[in-house]
Amino acid sequence: MKLIYTGLSFLAIGLLLMACNSEEPLTPIEEAQQELLEAIQGTWTANEVRKDGTLITDFEDFTLTISDKSYTTTNGSPVWPGSGSFDFSSVETENEFIRQDGRLFTVSQSGSAYLVTIIYQEQNARGEFGTFEFVIE
Repeated sequence: MKLIYTGLSFLAIGLLLMACNSEEPLTPIEEAQQELLEAIQGTWTANEVRKDGTLITDFEDFTLTISDKSYTTTNGSPVWPGSGSFDFSSVETENEFIRQDGRLFTVSQSGSAYLVTIIYQEQNARGEFGTFEFVIE
């Protein structure tokens, strides 16, 4: 009888440990977001920048460095702050991210390059608004 209680005790402890360590599986969108987030880690330079479909040179020497869910930029003002963070917990598709300032940007892959698109409108209405597309490699 003592052997049965000992065996049941070990079984109960094992089940408890398994239940405590279980993580909820990721949804397909969450998996795709994680993969994209891992792929865009690093420092990127802009090969070209378009505003509302027109090639512009306002972002010469633009760089975007992504580390986990944080970023730093050079020559990205006013569209990109010098640094910040982003997340994708409240977005609807796998390639959407929301910056800490509430602006949504998307990332899509084209070969070895990525297209980062952001709709930007300045708070002070100086006219710096539009859809900006950064082709980064």
